[in-house]
Amino acid sequence: MGELPATSAETVSSRISRKWTVKMVLIALGLIAFGLWGLYDATVAYPRRGSRASEFLELQYMQQYSQLRPPLDRRAGIDDPRAELTRLRLKEQTSGGDSVDRACLQWLESLKLIGRLDASTATTIPRTDFRGDMVPDANLRFKDLTTKFTSSQGGKIEAPSPLSPWDIPVQWLITVAGLGTGAWIVLLILRVRARSFSFEPASMRLTLPGGASIVPADIEDFDKRRWHKFYVTLRIKPSHAQLGGRAVELDLLRYEPVEEWVLAMERAAFPDRAESENEPDEPAGEEAVTSPPGPLV
Repeated sequence: MGELPATSAETVSSRISRKWTVKMVLIALGLIAFGLWGLYDATVAYPRRGSRASEFLELQYMQQYSQLRPPLDRRAGIDDPRAELTRLRLKEQTSGGDSVDRACLQWLESLKLIGRLDASTATTIPRTDFRGDMVPDANLRFKDLTTKFTSSQGGKIEAPSPLSPWDIPVQWLITVAGLGTGAWIVLLILRVRARSFSFEPASMRLTLPGGASIVPADIEDFDKRRWHKFYVTLRIKPSHAQLGGRAVELDLLRYEPVEEWVLAMERAAFPDRAESENEPDEPAGEEAVTSPPGPLV
């Protein structure tokens, strides 16, 4: 760690730590990417999977309808799916209904999970389905769905993986957490870049971002209990005009070379302490770089 020339009258300004900036940018990019992944899953991947699952449940419903309530015609369509869903839920809690009711309930529930509980595009017959399929009558829809979910080997019906009620909400939570935290880190970087310290080596006057300045004679103590986390607290003497009696915490990680300035001021204020104590080692841990930011001066 280099010492400042005591005879220099030039005022120097701090700079934002490149290492800290790179770390925070990488963290922000990772969080934003995580949030975008959640957004894609919430708006594309999971609704697509839920759409396919609802088609399979529609096939199951039509199969039960054709067997227990023939003929399979436009009456298999649902003109008011929201009211029907409420009716079937209530019926399930009481009598339970037959296999047609249970199959219809599962179909409508699956449409509700993906926000497609709409009669004109999802449940009536005839209709233009929200997936782009033409549904002219119930029998043709039943045949098309049977073909779609029948394997080419052995004619076995293959059921897709259904959605749970939490799948899409969790992806939205990931989206908000990732994008929100990533944006907060970007704003933090911009805020840190907008502030700086300045130092006059000749007088050892440190000017803080708020405009107040101090010299070694203004400092009652250098509290280094959080030095390992790149923070130092300067306890200001009551006689200081602006900061008298206050404890000023400095961030030594984000700004360079503030640490060198603080050590130089400590040697000037407490020469006996500087001689008797070894200079603290710099913490070497990645945790310190990514630890949550503390109070900033």
